[in-house]
Amino acid sequence: MIPNNRTSCYNGWTKEYQGYLMGEYHAYQGKGYVCMDKNAEALHTSYANLKGALFYNVEGRCCTLKCPPYIEGAELASVVCSNST
Repeated sequence: MIPNNRTSCYNGWTKEYQGYLMGEYHAYQGKGYVCMDKNAEALHTSYANLKGALFYNVEGRCCTLKCPPYIEGAELASVVCSNST
């Protein structure tokens, strides 16, 4: 996963999917970040509370990231790539 606000892979790599960097609410003890597919769909077969995480978009903050190229408050893109070598 490349969470560097990228939507393309390095030369020689294959794009599996692209999306947005997401994680738990910032005030909770996070379980890390994931690249959520931009075409993700909800699974409507279970209504049980399994104590899982709710996903929130990760937004850029100029106090911790260099602006530009990042934009204050903008959602961060990500891409998942694979390499067969």
